[in-house]
Amino acid sequence: MIKTGTKTNYALVTGASRGIGKAIAIQLAKDGFHLLLHYNHNKEKVWKVKEEIHALGTSAEVIQGDFNSSEGIQSFIDRVKDVLSQHSSMPLHTIVHNAGHASSNGFGEVDYDEFDQVFNANVKAPYFISQALVNHVQDGGTIIHISSGVTRIAFPHMMVYSMTKGAINTMTFTLAKALGPRNIRVHGVMPGIIDTDATASWLHTEQGQENAKQMSALEREGQPKEIANVVSFLAGEKASFITGHNIDVTGGSHL
Repeated sequence: MIKTGTKTNYALVTGASRGIGKAIAIQLAKDGFHLLLHYNHNKEKVWKVKEEIHALGTSAEVIQGDFNSSEGIQSFIDRVKDVLSQHSSMPLHTIVHNAGHASSNGFGEVDYDEFDQVFNANVKAPYFISQALVNHVQDGGTIIHISSGVTRIAFPHMMVYSMTKGAINTMTFTLAKALGPRNIRVHGVMPGIIDTDATASWLHTEQGQENAKQMSALEREGQPKEIANVVSFLAGEKASFITGHNIDVTGGSHL
């Protein structure tokens, strides 16, 4: 397992250019990992994340990947394998599947293209990336899915998105069973309302703040760092006997 500060293992974080993914990548760098940073469009932002990681005294590789198609997912996988082959002395310890597409269209409003786009990014990409890279993950490593609290709360206007995260929750405990003999632990993290640039347009309003307060038992929204802290724990030695569990990090949403 990773020993904090040894800096001899890789962690792959998808969707690492901003928000929750950025916070996770920076925290894992602080924990002693080298980072493989995935991005799709936000090249400038992900390079800034890389610079922040370098300032912490560790390294990061930036890898572009478009998860909207099978071809794009496979191309990304090939690039990751190429990097790992060039740095064989640093095995892959942790994969964090954070990248994804949201959808706010309800039942009867989603067309075929949107349905495919959301499932490609949120389900197909994590599945096939894990399938292709699992033999590169060292025994005792971790695979962590960023799911969502919407899997236990009915939001009709987010039905398709919620369906994808339900699939991810199922993959979490099923894959944990499959990889248990190698001591590879598989986790799901289910955030609630988190203050990111993706949510800022509605969250940073009087009504948005009131909604966040009413939904959470803690009467506030969460911060990306608070999700990153959970991922850090799950990827480390202190979580060595936890696997197959989807952890609710919603601040007690809709209790």
